[in-house]
Amino acid sequence: MSVSRFGAMVGIGAVVIASVGGASAGTVAADPGTVVRTADSRPIVVIGASISTGYEVEGVVAYPRMISAIAGRSVYLSARSGAGYNDGAIAGLTRAANLPERDPALVVVQAGSNDVGASTAAIDSQVRQVITTVRSQAPKAKVALITVFPSVHGSGPNARATESAIVGAARAVDPSISVISPLSEGWVYGTSSDGHPDAAAHQKLAERVAALA
Repeated sequence: MSVSRFGAMVGIGAVVIASVGGASAGTVAADPGTVVRTADSRPIVVIGASISTGYEVEGVVAYPRMISAIAGRSVYLSARSGAGYNDGAIAGLTRAANLPERDPALVVVQAGSNDVGASTAAIDSQVRQVITTVRSQAPKAKVALITVFPSVHGSGPNARATESAIVGAARAVDPSISVISPLSEGWVYGTSSDGHPDAAAHQKLAERVAALA
């Protein structure tokens, strides 16, 4: 069991880290002018690795928490540092997210950097499994992937092969999936000593994800 910087247990199941309109400790305050409220009030579920847990940034600026303030939605998190597709961890976190009960409007899967250098065939198989599970358990949800961060394990051929395997496998299952790729999009951002993105990058992620909700 691990504890995120939000004070919520992650890696066991989806826990609410940000809730709108309630008294939860996870509630995020936002300038009313920045909140985008829609008729669809279903939550957002984030499944991911260390970047999703807010590793190396203050919890309040980690992107899953900021999404709630921007989109006006509750956000649930199922994540663990070190998780990847290749080792089956993302598949496990997807099952733990309890998507049928959440009935989310959007499911975000953040993974890939920990898979750089792994077998692309194994990555392909695991990604297909994850997306198939998401589509079967949350058929009314939009799905978005956040893929490889070039600062974590480089931006060379292995990183690009991993990126290609993830996107190709996901779109083979669901061509409508949205992809946010810091590697392919050429993001430039500050990092911690081990390559994790800074608060500005988390803000950018939150804005991109909220726009999809």
